[in-house]
Amino acid sequence: MFWRASPGRRGYVNMSMDTFMNLLRKHLSEKDFNRMMEFTASMEPERRAGMMQFLAERETLAPEVGSDAPDFKLPRLGSAEQVQLSSFCGRKPVALIFGSYT
Repeated sequence: MFWRASPGRRGYVNMSMDTFMNLLRKHLSEKDFNRMMEFTASMEPERRAGMMQFLAERETLAPEVGSDAPDFKLPRLGSAEQVQLSSFCGRKPVALIFGSYT
């Protein structure tokens, strides 16, 4: 099976399942890799394929470690004012935290 990621900064990416799994092993701890494999093994084949496609795109299209983050704008909490990431360049460290806290 081959994975084809969407076009992005690094262009199209075609890879075999073995190459993809090696890439995941490289970027994930052994514990996280095993947990991901257990989680995806319980999925229906179509859903598992979608999840693997998502992971392939995330692992191949994300910015390289150490490279500049892509610039973007977000609204301030409770305001319509926009904040642009690049406005912090050279001023102070910025921590971007994405996730669910429920």
